[in-house]
Amino acid sequence: MDLGFTDQVVVVTGGASNIGRAIAQEFAGEGATVAIFDRDAAQAGKTQAEIEANGGRAAVYALDVTDVDGTAATVKQVEAELGPIAVLVNNVGWNGKAEFFLGLSPDRWQKAFELNLFSTFNVTQPVLARMVERRAGSIVSIASDAAFGEYRMSDYGAMKAGVLAFTRTIAKEYGRYGIRANAVAPGLVIPPAEAIGEGSLWSIDIGMGPKEIQNIEAGIPLRRRSEAVDIAWSVLFLASQRARQLTGQVVSVSGGFQMPR
Repeated sequence: MDLGFTDQVVVVTGGASNIGRAIAQEFAGEGATVAIFDRDAAQAGKTQAEIEANGGRAAVYALDVTDVDGTAATVKQVEAELGPIAVLVNNVGWNGKAEFFLGLSPDRWQKAFELNLFSTFNVTQPVLARMVERRAGSIVSIASDAAFGEYRMSDYGAMKAGVLAFTRTIAKEYGRYGIRANAVAPGLVIPPAEAIGEGSLWSIDIGMGPKEIQNIEAGIPLRRRSEAVDIAWSVLFLASQRARQLTGQVVSVSGGFQMPR
């Protein structure tokens, strides 16, 4: 199935590792030129090399997406070098070791805000401004099933719930310009070691042991955890014209663990 991404420019934040890596690879496989925004330049280079080895096109932009001026300048650079941005995937996020609410420090809350919610605002604003000028574009933001309420994830869940509210708001505000905004909420995704760079924000130490992970899997109707590519496939569909009448929506990719209304 041709999803219509040939020669389109797609920005994937946090595109070097884990879910972002899979998203970048799948867009490139559909003929898009992928701009990888990631502070882990070494791992981003590996992902770029993998894409190019498979005949795809990718460019790396080493960037901290909480940097306001740096982000605006990089968006301008991407459009000058690659062309107009057709799709933005806000994938950058961070979830520290699972802790109960009373054990969380103000610094932890601030970090969760900056990396999960502020980063989404910060990248979307300069990209969306250009999409409005062209009256076209698609934005897909990665939320989390934690946004619906989950044990020991009050900070992460609160920020991802903010991502959902933000997504729905811009969908209402800018739909008149032909711009769609949707979100994907992954369940638990544990990537293989080779999918994570040393500089990645994603921590293998998620504060869950094998027994806890087994208990989670037992509660999933489909009885399997999602893989990064499962998230990527949903992102590509929502970004494509196959979903042209979908905006302001959230898709939980968790095997049925969450069924948001």
